[in-house]
Amino acid sequence: MKEDIKLAKWLAGEMDEKELKEFESLPEFDTYRKIAEYSAQLQAPETDADRLYNAITEKRQAPQPKVVKLHQPWLVRIAAVLIIALCLTFVFYTNNTTTQIAQAGEKTEFLLPDKSAVVLNSGSEAEFKSWNWNKKRSIELTGEAYFRVAKGKTFDVNTPLGKVTVVGTQFNVKARDNRFDVTCFEGKVKVTYKSQEVFLTPGESVTFENGEEITIPETQAAQPGWMNNEVTFVSEKPENIIKEIERHYAVKIELDKNVSLSPENVFTGTLPMNELDTTLAFFTDKYHLKAKKTGKGTVILSAE
Repeated sequence: MKEDIKLAKWLAGEMDEKELKEFESLPEFDTYRKIAEYSAQLQAPETDADRLYNAITEKRQAPQPKVVKLHQPWLVRIAAVLIIALCLTFVFYTNNTTTQIAQAGEKTEFLLPDKSAVVLNSGSEAEFKSWNWNKKRSIELTGEAYFRVAKGKTFDVNTPLGKVTVVGTQFNVKARDNRFDVTCFEGKVKVTYKSQEVFLTPGESVTFENGEEITIPETQAAQPGWMNNEVTFVSEKPENIIKEIERHYAVKIELDKNVSLSPENVFTGTLPMNELDTTLAFFTDKYHLKAKKTGKGTVILSAE
């Protein structure tokens, strides 16, 4: 209500210098200004109130009542306020985006407007516009998510690395750093990566890293391992494994100055993700390291 009063005072030119300066500093001021420029072109229709009144009284032959003339500039201002309100409402709804976030150490599950289910893995974010979903079925994904698409429904999942187009299927998408992984668990999906298009059927996966395709074996799993607190990696760089552990447990992992992990020494295997010590034991055994917790949410990896 206070903003409406300020808006009306501004349109009427009744703000003092201080009020005007504060009003112009609002982030919405540029929108107000642009809409006001259009509304300023509105003109109230010319009306001969006396002539109209006399015509009515002559027909009715009734005593002449007192005529109160409206101050027409206020009509224009009121119309302008209404127009601005309608325009702002339209802008709000057309730009309003639903955002779902899974913080480090968390998973977030939600439904899309068509009742398709999405589960975000730790350190991931998804955005979509629910108000216009039937016309633009599109999700912006950063990180990793598992989708259970409602039967007969279709939409696109856009990531910084590629796009997945689906119809009534179940699949997993992971886009982190320069690696893009998609696995189909049910139905069929189309994956678009740069100029390439790949169609996946149940059990099939496709992975691209730094523009190169990596061969991934088929899976018999019904859903991605991270849904059950375990993650299977194929030819994954050790630095990516460390980032995954950090996201899953919301910890910080640092390498001792004497430790250097070659990106060529890739990791293939399954890590249990139900308890930090167990996960670290699997990882450090692979790279001949030892882990030490500092008590401040940080783990130091050093040589054995």
